[in-house]
Amino acid sequence: MNMDWLTTLRNLVASVYDAVVFAPPLLLFFAALSLPVLGWFVVHFYRNVARNVEAIFRILTYRISQVLGSWKTRAICRFRELFPQRRKGNTAAIPEVEFDELDLAVLRTAATLGPGFAINAAELAERLRVRPAQAQRSLSKLSNNKMLDSAIGSNAGFDNYCLTQLGSAFMSTWQRRASQA
Repeated sequence: MNMDWLTTLRNLVASVYDAVVFAPPLLLFFAALSLPVLGWFVVHFYRNVARNVEAIFRILTYRISQVLGSWKTRAICRFRELFPQRRKGNTAAIPEVEFDELDLAVLRTAATLGPGFAINAAELAERLRVRPAQAQRSLSKLSNNKMLDSAIGSNAGFDNYCLTQLGSAFMSTWQRRASQA
């Protein structure tokens, strides 16, 4: 076995011991006071180096993840281009609403009342000889399509409705087309 390192260590310890034994006491005092300060500087230096290395590592991982994410998004977009797109119908087209005879009768009745007057399902049921639930369903459908607007107050548990400007314009257009036919 090679024991040269042990001999080197023994010589180093002996030289340190000789330096301490033959050194003046004032030098030993200043060396003892300066060692903690020197140790503090060394610890802080290595701590700052470690922080900088960690910051560099985090920056690199963040930037690499951003690049990989953008590549992934680009690949997904190009992959989606290979497949046909689902197309929705013409979204700019105005939806057509089908009004049945009861709805038109309710609109006619509301138009005959005049502006500002309201009607409810119970009154419509008496005038049109239908059930109040059917009249209420028709009033709700016309209200959802902005032909009627709910008015303040209620009668017999049913809401009151009056004709809107859109409903009035619809009725006048419908009557004009019916007279031309």
